Amino acid sequence: MSAVALPALSDIQFVSADQLQPPPGVPTGVSTLDDFLLWKGIPKGDLSLFQGSPGTGATSLWVSMTQKAHEDNKWVAWVNGGTQLLPAHLMSRKINLKKLLVVKEPKEAEQLFWVLQELVTSSLFEVIGCELKEMFFKNHQLQKLKKLCRFHKVALIFVCHKVSKFVNPLFSLIIQFQRDFITIQRALHRPTPFTVAGSMVYANFVHQFKNTARKLLS
Repeated sequence: MSAVALPALSDIQFVSADQLQPPPGVPTGVSTLDDFLLWKGIPKGDLSLFQGSPGTGATSLWVSMTQKAHEDNKWVAWVNGGTQLLPAHLMSRKINLKKLLVVKEPKEAEQLFWVLQELVTSSLFEVIGCELKEMFFKNHQLQKLKKLCRFHKVALIFVCHKVSKFVNPLFSLIIQFQRDFITIQRALHRPTPFTVAGSMVYANFVHQFKNTARKLLS
């Protein structure tokens, strides 16, 4: 058997540690999460799933991401599902309403799939959030959205109220929200499930909620 000649090591270009960069992400504004996740936030160019009943913090985390995106002068879109985003609350969180597009929930599921495709392919938005009562998209639809997100470098986040135990590999990130803690069910290249105490996450939002309540009552 003839030996295979290998190239000299001196001819191989090695990458130094300081040249390594994590895949692109959108910061959540919650350091506990951003430090744990490989993307230092929510994966950009991919699909993420936030699961939790209303009031557990999923939508609040999305709003926190919107705030960080607006600090970089980026556009964000939100597709309504039932939760109404109050302008007073958004403004208290320093959300730029001029760079936030809120879309009314379509009546038909197929229409929602079309709306999401149009939003992603517009290449206008850094982050797109979509609220769902339950995950009804088929795998082939998620695969197409995932491909479009990767091409247009968009972070697409589904906020789903119905929690599923099934960990769908089409989502690069899955976070389950409960009142006292959140659990990262799936995150590429990280040991999961990974649980974070709610107090470490929601502390970023508490003073914002109090300020909003004072404005609404005044």
